Amino acid sequence: MMKRSLAESPWKQRIVFFFAGAIFAFVCGVLYLAWMDIVPYATHDSQPASVKTLRELVGWLPWMAFVTVLVLRSVKGPRIRVGFYFLGTATPTVIFVGWMVLGPSVADLVHRRPFDAELWRKQAISEPDTTWPPRLCMVNHLIASGRLEGLSHGEVLELLGPPSQGPPLAGATYGYYLGPERGFIRIDSEWLLIAFGEDGKVSHYWLARD
Repeated sequence: MMKRSLAESPWKQRIVFFFAGAIFAFVCGVLYLAWMDIVPYATHDSQPASVKTLRELVGWLPWMAFVTVLVLRSVKGPRIRVGFYFLGTATPTVIFVGWMVLGPSVADLVHRRPFDAELWRKQAISEPDTTWPPRLCMVNHLIASGRLEGLSHGEVLELLGPPSQGPPLAGATYGYYLGPERGFIRIDSEWLLIAFGEDGKVSHYWLARD
């Protein structure tokens, strides 16, 4: 039992240092990102310089703590698991960056659904979900299916309903509003644009953002 306890002790130390770094970095990150909900100022510019500096200090605290752990390591020796503390400190940042990079693509895949012409046409009347409206979820399936290939003006209107009113269509004949653009920062709108050739048939179609 004594040998087992001694063998497990280093791993317990590693786990403790890893979670200490991760939890401290996570708390500081939450405070940094939610700063405007915490301080009693309406805008960033209305904050005094001291308050802005305090926010920046909060953002740097996890790495300042890491430097402190490095110093402790030089004083107290190997029992200070500086490598695992560093991994814990870096983990929230890695997760956040991964969410920024991969999150929008994962959300898009999760919300995709087969094309439904009736549901597509209904969106022009009612949009129960303004974050992921039906057209935004179905447009990739519609494009991949090739259903728009060679359709006439009347066939497009029968399938998709009347085009949306909106910004210039960049050379397209019809434009259909899909919803907020897909991505991490969803500021602009996403559109399906359709152009016709001289024969009156669909020549090409594409997605655009305004």
